[in-house]
Amino acid sequence: KSFLLNIKKHFNYYIRLRKRQDRGYNDFKEKEKGVYMSLKYAKKSQIISFTILAAIKACNIVFVAYMIQVMLNVASSGSHDYMHLIRLALLTALGQLCFMASNFVYETVKMGIIRDVNMTLKKANLRYLVDQGDPDIKSGLSLMTNDLKQIETNRVTAQLDMIFQGLSFIGAISFAFYSSWQMTLVFVIATIAPAVVQMITSPIITKKSKIWAKTNANYTQHVSDSLNGAQATKLYNVRTNIVTRAANAAQQMENALRNMTLTQAWALELIYSAAELFCFIIPCTVGGILMMQGNLKVGTLVMMVDLAMNFITPVVTLFNEFNQVKSTVPMWEKTQEALKHVMKDDKQKIDHFEGMKIDDLSYVTSSDHKRIFDGVNLEVKPGEKVLLMAPSGWGKTTLLRLLLGSKRPKDGKILLNGKDVTGNWDAAHNYFSYVNQKPFMFDDTLRFNITLGRKVSDEKLKQVIHEAGLDNLVKSQGLDKQVGENGSELSGGQIQRVEIARALLSGRPILLADEATSALDPKLSLDIHKTLLENPNVAVIEVAHKISPEEKAMFDVIIHLDKHTVETKM
Repeated sequence: KSFLLNIKKHFNYYIRLRKRQDRGYNDFKEKEKGVYMSLKYAKKSQIISFTILAAIKACNIVFVAYMIQVMLNVASSGSHDYMHLIRLALLTALGQLCFMASNFVYETVKMGIIRDVNMTLKKANLRYLVDQGDPDIKSGLSLMTNDLKQIETNRVTAQLDMIFQGLSFIGAISFAFYSSWQMTLVFVIATIAPAVVQMITSPIITKKSKIWAKTNANYTQHVSDSLNGAQATKLYNVRTNIVTRAANAAQQMENALRNMTLTQAWALELIYSAAELFCFIIPCTVGGILMMQGNLKVGTLVMMVDLAMNFITPVVTLFNEFNQVKSTVPMWEKTQEALKHVMKDDKQKIDHFEGMKIDDLSYVTSSDHKRIFDGVNLEVKPGEKVLLMAPSGWGKTTLLRLLLGSKRPKDGKILLNGKDVTGNWDAAHNYFSYVNQKPFMFDDTLRFNITLGRKVSDEKLKQVIHEAGLDNLVKSQGLDKQVGENGSELSGGQIQRVEIARALLSGRPILLADEATSALDPKLSLDIHKTLLENPNVAVIEVAHKISPEEKAMFDVIIHLDKHTVETKM
């Protein structure tokens, strides 16, 4: 019995050990998968081409070292066939030119992979952030700028470099050529060539950098627009247009970045090629001739070539690149969430509107469980104009969000066309357009800010512009007028009218106005109300804490939410 218990004990221990090993192996595989996953967003053909070109690039040093070895053998053989040595030098130079051409293609393919992967990540994150519509945009901006740049540098680029460094290590260790060389005078003279290349390419790189800086600033502004305007784009189902707009700016920035980085890479390639041609091949040729003449010993010439660093450096670099990839894991996890996100297409045209009913609505905050309001009842008929009044802080904006379905009440129901849409954004929001107290303006044209990228007929656009009272602005400035950052080129009244034009263009049966004119002067407030309330085809629900008697007279129903009283027109 004791023997059987020992067997059972050891068997259970073995099972637990195997489970731990399996978990450890799976964790390792998941981490390994996370490390290399970013390159899967590039085309397979690009990765294959890059690997082949990286292998060719890795052979460059081996080729030069081998040709120098051949030249040294010829030089030390006692032969005085100078032309043979010169032919070998020319062959080496020709081979180096071929490698240089191949390396140009290598850098082009590499930058193409980085650009394509970056675009995939940027589009995914833009879709995710715009769809989430988080009012706190700081983390989103950080993700779209700093985090993605870190992913590009420390993950995508690092992984491509790891492929090259690995192949370089294999080539260098296989050749295993341990030598060094030093011929100070010839080397110093030869270093002039790389310096000249640096002087020529530096202004070009500076010019490309300025172009990138300009496009990067434009891209950052477009991203800021997309995140700040996310609520409006979700309301009017134009998220794809906004993502496309920002993605176009991202494409311009990525192209400029690619051109700048590619120029830097080509310049570096020219410098390296010049260094190898003038600092290795020519010194070895001169040294060989001097050795044939008896002015230089073989040992001194052999010392000129040292490949030891060409298999030590890749190993050190591989560890460094791997650590850089690991440093991006938190950023990559956020991006993975965006890559998995699918934007729902919730466009729905409301063909008819029979009415809306709010039945005994109450709201309690989820954070501190504070009751904001309760017992709200309201009925809205097609085309009816309703004013909801209450002091500041009562919860009027929260009430509008409940109508949109972006928040869920504690109790009560919201019915549209007799259907319960309580807390259901997908079912509710297509009934509503929305006019804010401080509407968001994209840093774009007047046309874009009205249409939000939607395709609209000239006739329909002209009608909406007229109904919103924008005729004079469009006539004097044109639809291609740039409105500036957050509408800096427009007045407060013009910004409100653009917001009204957006609402009317949507064709939604109910317009929600959230303290829409509280920041305007009395005359302008009255003009805006006339624009809002004289349209018989749209029901209006406006919340306000202060409004003039003349403006009150334009409404069909006035409800004092804090007092639960109702005023109606006689």
